[in-house]
Amino acid sequence: MGNPSRPELHPAVVEWGRLYAGSSTTGLRRISAGAICEALHSDLLNYFRLCALSRSTTAIPSYVTSALHDVFRVRSLLERSIYRIVSESDYSFDDKVKSVLENNFFGFSKKQGTSLRLPLSSCKPTRLCAPGCYAHDVLDAAPFSVIRGALNGWLAETFEKVDAVARNHILKELAPHAKSAIRNAYKELSTLPVGFKRRPFIRFSHVGEIVAFPEFANALAGLVSKLSGGGVDCVVYTRHRNVAKLDPSIWVINFTLDPSSMNRKSWAPDHARIVFSAFGGVTSRVAEVNFLEHHRHGHTPKTAGTGRVCPATAPETRVRTCDACECNRCFVKPAVVPRKSV
Repeated sequence: MGNPSRPELHPAVVEWGRLYAGSSTTGLRRISAGAICEALHSDLLNYFRLCALSRSTTAIPSYVTSALHDVFRVRSLLERSIYRIVSESDYSFDDKVKSVLENNFFGFSKKQGTSLRLPLSSCKPTRLCAPGCYAHDVLDAAPFSVIRGALNGWLAETFEKVDAVARNHILKELAPHAKSAIRNAYKELSTLPVGFKRRPFIRFSHVGEIVAFPEFANALAGLVSKLSGGGVDCVVYTRHRNVAKLDPSIWVINFTLDPSSMNRKSWAPDHARIVFSAFGGVTSRVAEVNFLEHHRHGHTPKTAGTGRVCPATAPETRVRTCDACECNRCFVKPAVVPRKSV
């Protein structure tokens, strides 16, 4: 990628982000992550640079502010451009699905575990989470991460639009990917600290919003549940109004608020856990878990408020994973508490 932090690039990167309106690229001879990366190389590289600038602690503040203002919009336009490449190709429906699933549908990371990546454009962001999202951090902003999320999003969006026959075809093609994710979820258990136990789980849309595609979300979670014999849990973090459409029998739901979106609390069904993105270090007592903001080069300590803080986000924590902290709170179904009594 080269060095994205070179100060001499900052004015051009800021101007590019301000003017970016998406790519008109279509007609690729092959639909693949590699072909898309090659076709959109310049845009993907400039988005990565814009993200790096938005996280900089040494760049001119006005450049950082401008980058923060534009990162979500640019990412969304870039993802929609990838959608268009797939949608407008001459491939048949079956070949498009096959091409989109040529690589792994699910992913794995040390921090997130077995998880699913979707496009950021599927989100209904808040004023704070749009620029502050971890999707703009380091590897989550890298070209193949952006492309993978967009391709997965095309499949999810397509599922919502097609008939039962096409949906069954998509689920059939997804079955090997679900089986692989289930194996990985179980494999994670072998690395747990001695004495710590939890159920295997898959985290859905650690970037983006699977809840934006509720019928796909329920079908995919149902597939995981069926193939695992109910042994692997489906966990979601969401800020989306569609949360009420998720099947509570197959989902562990964490509904996320932040200081700029407290009005969304009414969207959360009683069977969802309320969690909180503590931007600026401000925590909330209405949440069962508060996540302090942390990025690669900085960590915001708690500055105000009350409530439980996620141990993986505490400033003193060295290994920032749930398993290392021996914490399973977000991955089990919460007790049902009527919202009016919270």
